[in-house]
Amino acid sequence: MQYRTDEGLPPLAPPDASDTERNRAIVARMVARHGAPSLEDYRRVYAACGLDRPGDDEVRRRHPVAAPAA
Repeated sequence: MQYRTDEGLPPLAPPDASDTERNRAIVARMVARHGAPSLEDYRRVYAACGLDRPGDDEVRRRHPVAAPAA
């Protein structure tokens, strides 16, 4: 049986946190566990949804983005 561990992950938001604070804490934990999507990942998602992509700078402002591969 595999047990989940929170070791090394950012903390969860406190019970009295706002929805925005809870959202940011969850996103931070997901990024710490799995890594952030690349800009190319976001391009594919916007295209698959039929949405206009707002540009790299705006995507970086709105979403966590992985550092470019060296």
